[in-house]
Amino acid sequence: MLQFFFGSDQASLGKNVFPFPSKKSLFLFLLFGLILLNHSVFAQSSGIYGLVTTESGEKMPYTNVVVLGQAIGTSTNYDGEYSLKLKPGNYKVSFQFIGYKSEVREISLSANEKIEINPALSVEKVFLNAVEVSAKAENPAYEIIRNAQKNREKYLKENKGISYSIYTKLFGKAETNSDNMISFFGTMLTPRNGIFYLSESVNRIYQYEYNNTFQELKASLVLGDDLNASQNNPVFINLYENRPFSVGSQMAQIRIASPIATDAFSFYDYDFLGSFEEAGRTIHKIELIPKGSDRNTFTGEIYVIDESWRIYQSHLFLKSIAGDIEISTQTIKDDTEETFLPFSSNLFLEKPGSNLEVYYHNVAYDYNFNATKPEQSEQLNKIIDKSDYSKPASWWKSSRKVELTEDEKLAYQMDQAIKEKPYEFKKSENDSLYQSLIAGEKKKTPLQLFGLAITTGEWKLNEKLALDFSVFTFNTVEGGVLKPEIIFRNEFRNNHRYKATAAIRYGFASKDFYGRGSFLYELNPATISTIELEGGSYVEQISGNKSISNIVNLDYTLLAKLNYQKLYRTDYLSLDWRRELVNGFDIRVGASYDRRYALPNSSDYNWYNEEDEPREFTPNQAFIQGEYRSFQQNDILESGLLLSYQPKRKFDLVNGRKIPLSSKYPIFRAGVDVGILDTEYSRFWGNVSDGWSLNSVGFSKISVSYGQYLSRRNLTPIDFFHFMGNQTAFSQNQRQFGLAFQLLDYYQHSTSGYFAGANFEHDFDGAILGRIPLLKKIGLKSYFMANYLQTAESPRLLELGVGLTSSFYPIRLNYYFGYENERFLQHGFILTSSF
Repeated sequence: MLQFFFGSDQASLGKNVFPFPSKKSLFLFLLFGLILLNHSVFAQSSGIYGLVTTESGEKMPYTNVVVLGQAIGTSTNYDGEYSLKLKPGNYKVSFQFIGYKSEVREISLSANEKIEINPALSVEKVFLNAVEVSAKAENPAYEIIRNAQKNREKYLKENKGISYSIYTKLFGKAETNSDNMISFFGTMLTPRNGIFYLSESVNRIYQYEYNNTFQELKASLVLGDDLNASQNNPVFINLYENRPFSVGSQMAQIRIASPIATDAFSFYDYDFLGSFEEAGRTIHKIELIPKGSDRNTFTGEIYVIDESWRIYQSHLFLKSIAGDIEISTQTIKDDTEETFLPFSSNLFLEKPGSNLEVYYHNVAYDYNFNATKPEQSEQLNKIIDKSDYSKPASWWKSSRKVELTEDEKLAYQMDQAIKEKPYEFKKSENDSLYQSLIAGEKKKTPLQLFGLAITTGEWKLNEKLALDFSVFTFNTVEGGVLKPEIIFRNEFRNNHRYKATAAIRYGFASKDFYGRGSFLYELNPATISTIELEGGSYVEQISGNKSISNIVNLDYTLLAKLNYQKLYRTDYLSLDWRRELVNGFDIRVGASYDRRYALPNSSDYNWYNEEDEPREFTPNQAFIQGEYRSFQQNDILESGLLLSYQPKRKFDLVNGRKIPLSSKYPIFRAGVDVGILDTEYSRFWGNVSDGWSLNSVGFSKISVSYGQYLSRRNLTPIDFFHFMGNQTAFSQNQRQFGLAFQLLDYYQHSTSGYFAGANFEHDFDGAILGRIPLLKKIGLKSYFMANYLQTAESPRLLELGVGLTSSFYPIRLNYYFGYENERFLQHGFILTSSF
């Protein structure tokens, strides 16, 4: 039998802990006690509480409990329980659940009075005579939707200069353990048997405009984690936005079209289900019928108020890679301000066949229509300060907007008991709740570790120590290469972080040993300011970037006898400083001394079958403009300046540390590099990148660059402008000078003159293939790509491509055609993965 221990109060009962007081002390003690008792009585609050059920007695989770006309309310919990604090007075309280008839109770509250109300809601009855319905006429739903579309932008922008609080709860439970992780609105979840996740948060929102808000975390509570703040972000599905929601994998984010979007008739058909009366308003119920793929549309119903044509509430469904999502939203009206406000938003995730349940509950309250504008910058998106959000249990008990269920209470109780008396639970290791609470302390499975290493590029050894993912590789210069690199991260007491790395490298064929180390220190967390010192003797790619990854080069070298990596040795010392000058404007200044050596091939080992096609490894030299280019030992002292600017860039402030985000404006970059000693040069380059939405036909992004040498003498192949080319079946995701290419030789188009280039991609977002009946069920998305490059010495290069991916799989298949001076050059499949 489990035993729970809550503090030490029970252990003290019956013991004479304090000496018996004197008469004077006893009098003062009693007087003080009476004052406390009196204060306690007057501090009691009035309100209502109870249980909401159906007529048949079933509990009704997430029923909205609303005071009509006053923008005050709450919701029931997962077990249908609720409580709502109210000042003494007379109220009309409405109990509302989508699909059920609202029940209104008139109450009169006295000071400190609590009234129990347990309504039983009946199924909603709708009537078709509210609007004229004819067999030959257009379905009346379409006219209702058109009226809602006409008012969409007005209602989208009506609330500004207001503030309100949002209580958010994320709860997850499962019946089996899983190695898969789910990203649910910013929180990473790993399903475990039992209650595997529970967190609550309270955020204060200030709304400058409909698309510009400031969010401050006021309270946070995470089951089993006292150190970190909840990652929950308040979620309210605003259907007045054209694309209010997105789901999918990292590879394929599907933007969901609103049923009243400007282009909604391209995505939906509608059916009028009937109307009903509520609080003196006629409300129309409209069914949503996707025209094509249900991967970029909602199914379900929306409720539209007659004459004003507002969306009053919605009951929606979505399919996603994580499972099926059920969404219900409701607004609340304030009669004094004559406006409707976001009130409740509930999301329920269920994965068929896995017994996985996750629910996300959001309730808004404490609206202020004359809110003081925050002192912080309008670009500040969210602020989190541990000194503010850490609250005691007593605060949560008095301030929690939605009652805890019995499961949730038990989880918190066991969590506290484990912290206080962990040894008492040794005998309970088979208990699912206990297992879920200590899951973070247990070792992850090999599959989980491997997935995390692929995602982060590091094998995590503990909270501070990691090992670089690529420990072994193979190339023709060194043969097999053992290259462990240790990464240590920590922070000083002043909250400034630092990172130290140490790497060694040994080639079994070349028998050469290398090593390097670095130390990065965070100068100022509030200005994203760091300084890094690095040095050693190591092997690098001639392109100056990871043109081809170690693992891909290993595969092509051993299996296809194609040695694409071209390497050189550098003995170096470098210093790099960067910071944000003003919001959105970043500067980076670096200097380095390098002694550079050419390296020969020392291994021809491979597993390639020469019977397929005889091949020889190419020299370890860059093939530039039709010839292999080597160099002699060379010393260079280099310095570089990089500037980057994005207007009105948003940012978060987490415990005093600034975290840059993005904005709707373009990013401008410019760089200048200078080299002296054996090689001398000066050059500059610039880049502009941007993206924009085209609503029903998807969204586009573009990057345009230009660069030129101003002077040069005795350049080595290392010093050229190099571009991120690709000669493999795996897409080139790295960028150099803002550009990447998919059919370009790694070095053929490198230049010591000038270059002009551009990348363009359009994501059709299911607008084409999502409407084909045979393809719509798999959520297929299509892409169009175009890349261009022109240099001083090489022919003009043009790449045109198309791509396909599904919202269910993190893989994208592309097919490219390459041209030089309008002459067809080559074509091929390119695979992109988000693993």
